[in-house]
Amino acid sequence: MEKIVSFVASIFIPVTDIAHSEEWYVRMFDLETIEKTDYRVALAFPNAQTLVLLWKVEKPQPLQFDTGKHSMPYFNFTSYDINHSYRELKAKGAKLSEIYVEEGHTFFKVFDLDENPVDIVEETGQTPYFAHKNIFRKQQ
Repeated sequence: MEKIVSFVASIFIPVTDIAHSEEWYVRMFDLETIEKTDYRVALAFPNAQTLVLLWKVEKPQPLQFDTGKHSMPYFNFTSYDINHSYRELKAKGAKLSEIYVEEGHTFFKVFDLDENPVDIVEETGQTPYFAHKNIFRKQQ
């Protein structure tokens, strides 16, 4: 039986300066540019299908929603070594939050040029997500 859908194709991020944001995302996350227009840049994770599309907007837009207890991002990036990710992004000059540990995962926020928070998350084995993500960790 063929699947209805296979994966998340793209993540859209609103940015006010497309050229500078492209440079920042490529430098911070080692993404590669696969398309560039006046209003959009498509970036790819090496050896992955999901794309990050930076879309030109006039003013910053929210990338998170309020649950009543927390501000939650609409997406996050997985890390298989949160401390390594933190050190590397810090060395590249990224603005970072502190590292948080809660409910079976460790995470921090990195803020892009528009102050968009991008959560970097590592599952620890105490969540239902760990076994699933661990399959992909082994393929790295």
